[in-house]
Amino acid sequence: MKINKFAVRALVFLAGGVGCVAFAGLSGEGVASAVQCSVSNGHQIERVVGASGCGAKAGLGSSATAEDHSGNGTAISVSDNGGSANSFNLQPGSSALAGANSRGVAYSVTTGPKALSIAQARRGGTTVAIGGWGGQAYAGPDGAVCSGGFAAAVDSTTGKACLHSGSIDLRN
Repeated sequence: MKINKFAVRALVFLAGGVGCVAFAGLSGEGVASAVQCSVSNGHQIERVVGASGCGAKAGLGSSATAEDHSGNGTAISVSDNGGSANSFNLQPGSSALAGANSRGVAYSVTTGPKALSIAQARRGGTTVAIGGWGGQAYAGPDGAVCSGGFAAAVDSTTGKACLHSGSIDLRN
C-alpha cells in the first residue's frame, strides 16, 4: 500500500494550524473590544476605534469579513467575482489581510503579536495564512511563504504549503 506523503503532511499541517488558532483563543491577557467589518454584494465599510481598525469591501456576489480583536491592529478583506475573504487579527501590533477573486476563499489569521498574514485566493481555490509570534505568512499566486517566528500557510491552487517555527522549516 502506497501512502500519499503530501496528503499526510497537509493533514498534519492543517491540524497543527487549527490547534494553534484554538490555543491562541484560549491564552493571553484580557480581550480588547473587537472592531468588526462585514459586507457582501457590492458594499464597503471601514472602522477605526483608537488604534484598532478594519476594512471590508465586497464586489457583486461576494462577501468580506474583517475583525480586529486586539485593540491595536488591523484586519482588511477584499473580495470580488463570487469570492469570500476573511481576516482575523487576534494580537496587538499585527495585521491580517485577505483577498479573494473568482469564487476563491481566503482566510488570514494572526495569532501572535507583531505578526503579518496575507491570503490571496483565486479561481475557486482556498488559501489559509496564519501568522504567530513575530511570524509572516503568505499564501497566494506565488505559492506559500513562511518566515520569522511562527507561520503557516497553504494555497490549494498551487498545491504549496509551509510551516515555520524556530528551527522547524517545512515546505513543499
